[in-house]
Amino acid sequence: MSKKENVWNQLLFEKSRQGGFINKNLLILGRKCSGKRSLLDSLAEITKTLKNAIRQKGITPIVDYAYLNLIDLRDPDYNTNARLNVYILEEEGQKYLLPQILNHKNIKNTFVVIALDMQEPWTFMEDLDRWISVLQDMMADLRLSLNELEEMKSNVMQYMSQMDGGQVHEGLLKTNLGIPLMVMVNKSDILERDDKGKDWDQKAEIIQFCLRQFCVNYGATLLFTSVKQKINIKVMYEYVLHRLYNMPFETSQHKNLSDFESLFIPLGQDDINIIKSTFTKLANSVIKYEESVPVVQLKKNLVKEELTVEDDQEFFTKLKEKSSQAPATRPILPIQRQVEQPAAQQPPPSTDQPLSARGSQQSQQLRNFYDKILTGRNDAQVDPIQQAQQQLQERMKQRTVTEVQPSGSATRLTPLFNQQDQQRLQRILPSKK
Repeated sequence: MSKKENVWNQLLFEKSRQGGFINKNLLILGRKCSGKRSLLDSLAEITKTLKNAIRQKGITPIVDYAYLNLIDLRDPDYNTNARLNVYILEEEGQKYLLPQILNHKNIKNTFVVIALDMQEPWTFMEDLDRWISVLQDMMADLRLSLNELEEMKSNVMQYMSQMDGGQVHEGLLKTNLGIPLMVMVNKSDILERDDKGKDWDQKAEIIQFCLRQFCVNYGATLLFTSVKQKINIKVMYEYVLHRLYNMPFETSQHKNLSDFESLFIPLGQDDINIIKSTFTKLANSVIKYEESVPVVQLKKNLVKEELTVEDDQEFFTKLKEKSSQAPATRPILPIQRQVEQPAAQQPPPSTDQPLSARGSQQSQQLRNFYDKILTGRNDAQVDPIQQAQQQLQERMKQRTVTEVQPSGSATRLTPLFNQQDQQRLQRILPSKK
C-alpha cells in the first residue's frame, strides 16, 4: 500500500471515529481443539475484555458466542463503546444456524476466519474445502440481491487493488465470496519440534505451497499464529479491525513470506507467479495433498491436550448410577443383634397411646443408630466411631427410656440396652479417661 493510500485510509478512519463505531462480527470456523478458544483468551487480554464463559462447565454449545472490546491499540485509552461479536462454529452439520446469526445486513460487517490445526496438517485441504462449501451455502441462504452481492464483491476487489497498487495478478481471486476471509493456522510453534517425522522440510513446502494457492484463488489472507509463543496474535486483531473499520495497518511492516512459523501474507501480496517462482519443483508437478502429507502421530507427552471437564450434575448422576449397580459389600463387623424385650414389658393399648407411640419412635431411632455402629454400616461422610462417641455421650446421660403404662399403674423404666449390647459397645467405642 502506497503512502498516499495510507493517508487516505487514515482520513477514512478518522471520519468513522467521529461518527462513532458500531458492533461488527467475527465468524470463526474450525474443528474442535484447533486452538480457537485459546486464541480468544489471548485476544481478550489484549483488548482488556473479561474472558467470556466459552468454556463453562466443559460444555461447548453448537454455536459459541463471545465478544471482544473494540480497541485501537495505538490509542488504547480511547473508548469506542463498541464490541466485536465473535461466533464459533465447529460442526458442518450445524451450518443451518448461520443464517439465524448473520443476515443480509450484518454480513456486510463480518470478517470470516477458517481455523486450521498445525498439529494435524493432513486435514488442511479437507477442512478448507468443507468450510468454503459452508460459506457458499450460507451466502445462498441469505438471499442477497444481485446489487448487494455485487457491492460486496466490489469492496473486496477494491481493497485488493489498493494493496497491490492496481497491478493485475495471475490467478488471484478466482472465486470471490464477497466477504473478508482469512486462513489462520494455529499452533505454529509445533514447527519447532523435532518429532514431526521424516522428510518434514519437504512436507512443509507442500503445505505452504497448497495453502498459498488456496488463499490466492479465494482472496484470503494467510496467517500462522501461536498462543504459546505469542506469534501474530496482535497482528491478527489489528488486521481484522483494519478490514472492518479501515483502521490504519502497516502491511509492509507485518508482512512475512519467509518464516514459516510466523507466516503472514495479506490479500494482494501474493499471486500464482510469486508462488511458482518460490516453489519451482512443486509448480511443475502434480501434488496429491493427502498422499504428500500423511498422518503423523506426534508424541503424546509433548502434546498439550485440551481437557473437557464434565458437568457437576452429570458427574453426580453417573456416580449415583454406579453406586446403585455396585455389589453389596460385607459389613466390617458382621454382628447380628436382637433387641431383647420381654413381652410382659409391652404396654397394652390405652388412652395414652399417642404419647407412648412417640416414646417408642424415639427408642427405635436410637436402636437403629447403634445398630448401624454394631453392623459396621456408615451412611454419612464422617467417622462413625467419632459420631457415635459424640452422640453416645449425650444420649447415655439418660440410660433408660420412659414408656407410659396404663392409667393407674406405676411408671416403669426399661433399659435401652441389655448387658450383652453394652459390652459390645464398650469394645467398639474407646472408654473416656
